[in-house]
Amino acid sequence: MNYTTGRISALGEALRRMLARPFELVFVVGSTGAMLATAALVALVAWRGLPLEVPQWARPQALVLATGAPGEVDLAALQAALRRVTTVASADFLARDSALADLAQRRSLSASGLADLRPNPLPDAFVVRFAAAATAEAVEAAVAELRKVKNVESVEYQPQLYRRMLLLVQLAERLGLLLAAPLGAALIIGVALTATIWGRVDQDEAEVLHLLGADPSVMRRPYVYAGALSLLLAAVLAWSIVVVASAWLEPLLSAAAQQYALHWAPAAWPIWWGVVFCLGAAAFGALLASLAARLAPRR
Repeated sequence: MNYTTGRISALGEALRRMLARPFELVFVVGSTGAMLATAALVALVAWRGLPLEVPQWARPQALVLATGAPGEVDLAALQAALRRVTTVASADFLARDSALADLAQRRSLSASGLADLRPNPLPDAFVVRFAAAATAEAVEAAVAELRKVKNVESVEYQPQLYRRMLLLVQLAERLGLLLAAPLGAALIIGVALTATIWGRVDQDEAEVLHLLGADPSVMRRPYVYAGALSLLLAAVLAWSIVVVASAWLEPLLSAAAQQYALHWAPAAWPIWWGVVFCLGAAAFGALLASLAARLAPRR
């Protein structure tokens, strides 16, 4: 048997083994393809969402009101003092005249005559934002320190709001870890099963072929091809799901990222990455099937 005929016949034998068990083929390849698609979609979202940065609206912030009438307080010095407080990331000045003009432009207050108030009853203020990684305790300690800064009249801060957000973030992280562990284990088991389910070597047949002088690599070839074809089919199915799901979710994800000021890369994975993904899965399936066939006589 020459090289070409041997490989073609091995491929035919691999296809015969797979098609002889259609229900197992559909179930194993379909479930593994679905798990691969889930992992690929998670990786795609993570890749397009990097770098992960906490948006300004999600950072804890406080409103610091300055004392005194206009011109009585050195606002630049007060701003510098606020920025020196631990965990403070920024302190943006909010002038009393700008605040009054903003209130007067609101539709619900347009008829109240706020723009004509003289003198302006509002104080000068600073919007203080804290570091994104600061704990709730550190932020509350910084708020207490802000209240002690000279020329600070009061500090408006809602600690419970930030504590609730941190609690939700921690809960999401732990739930993600709890889900990632079984999903990862299921993916590993599914990939291994898909590649090796067709490689149940007949011990008696293997011993007879060995006594007849058959090359071990030729004996393993149908199992290797079956493993490669199985994972290739699963990868093609997974990539098809990824393409369809990405096109379906793209408008919503882009709108959500823009609405919540999150980073979202405009370009998705190149098409040729799908080819590499499928060929890599086929090569990995061939490797697993070859290892399983090598170990079979030792069982």
